[in-house]
Amino acid sequence: MSNRYEFLGSTAIGQYIPQESFFHRRDPRARLLAYFALFLGISFTTSFYGLGIGFICILLTYIIAQIPIKPALKGIKRALPFLIILAMLQIVFSVQIDSDLILWHIFGIAITQRAMLSSAMLVAKFSVLILLLNGFTMTLSTAQITAALFYILKPIEKLKFPLNDVTMVVQITLRYLPLIAQTAEKIAKAQAARGGDWEQRGFNPVRQAKRVLPLIVPLMVTSLKRAETMALAMESRGFNAAEKRSSFYALSFTWVDGIFLVVSIAVSVLINLSIL
Repeated sequence: MSNRYEFLGSTAIGQYIPQESFFHRRDPRARLLAYFALFLGISFTTSFYGLGIGFICILLTYIIAQIPIKPALKGIKRALPFLIILAMLQIVFSVQIDSDLILWHIFGIAITQRAMLSSAMLVAKFSVLILLLNGFTMTLSTAQITAALFYILKPIEKLKFPLNDVTMVVQITLRYLPLIAQTAEKIAKAQAARGGDWEQRGFNPVRQAKRVLPLIVPLMVTSLKRAETMALAMESRGFNAAEKRSSFYALSFTWVDGIFLVVSIAVSVLINLSIL
């Protein structure tokens, strides 16, 4: 079947790859916080030099964790048309100041050097973040994410924060995303078998939007039915998120994890201190 129906293959969540690498042996809490620190560093950096440092760190993560980079490159390729549109909007609606160097005039719009650099930064930053997201999902399973999140947020439970409820919602959401993508595949194939227009002819955002709209109603109905079934099953088994619950994962934070986390935070700070 054509890849235009493969929604599950393009879903990053749930693509965990178990390995026996140095990165996989680290405590899930350290990995989650390290990814978060790197995400903040890349998101707030304003220099290409800092972005380059973040890109090199992510490539090293792929090499150390022994995970393939090809799925991440496919994700960038799929997002590239939308990134180009955002870059064009950045150029068109950029506010011009007196010190700007004007490169061209197109249809009465002044294209400045600062606007071009800003749009290039936008495309590069989103591409690096896509690489980071794919690395995150390939090295942390959904169970590890929820367990790490539970222990990280454990101190705020003393403030009457519904921690069990929040972690359960996160876990169910992460588990259901691949199922929703699989359901979308089945609905798309069923619609195509009944004469639905699913032919892909070049890049046409309007046509693609019209093609996806018929998926929304049956996908929502199916998802709501599945959620209702799951809620009834949990209730019939006596589930109560307010009760104190144990965890399948016995997490152990070692000094190696501490050094790993400190290095990650230092890299995040270095990314934002870098000057082009």
